Amino acid sequence: MNLNATILGQAISFFLFVWFCMKYIWPPIILAIETRQKQIKESLMLSQKAQEKLSVVENEMQKKIQDAKIKASFIVNEANKQKLLILEKARNQALSESKKILLKTESEIEIKIIHARKNLHKEIVNLSTYMAEKIIKKNIHKDDKKKFLDELIVSLSRVLQVKN
Repeated sequence: MNLNATILGQAISFFLFVWFCMKYIWPPIILAIETRQKQIKESLMLSQKAQEKLSVVENEMQKKIQDAKIKASFIVNEANKQKLLILEKARNQALSESKKILLKTESEIEIKIIHARKNLHKEIVNLSTYMAEKIIKKNIHKDDKKKFLDELIVSLSRVLQVKN
């Protein structure tokens, strides 16, 4: 076999193979590659649009979070104001109740003091009359006793009437 004929035969068969591949095999592969490239481009564009939408949504979320924080701080401030108002109201109410109780207790003490003075006055009068009676029995005669006792009883009864 001749080396030139072999090379020529191989070259012809190679060109036939290349022509066959270009005619029947290459177009579907190119079509598949182009289709795939289009799909990749579309996917990239969709992913870029999704990325943009995501950034917009993230911005909106940040705004909503900031609004929520502002509202929450406002609510907390209002709650603190309400707490202070309630505490002040309770303090004022407790002070007024304590003043009422103090006044009531003072009036009860005054009433007890008045009753104690009346009782003490009655005891002093009773003791005075008892002592006067003893002294009179000792020092005065019967006739003088009667007259003196009558005057003493009248004067003591006047004193008791004036005090009551």
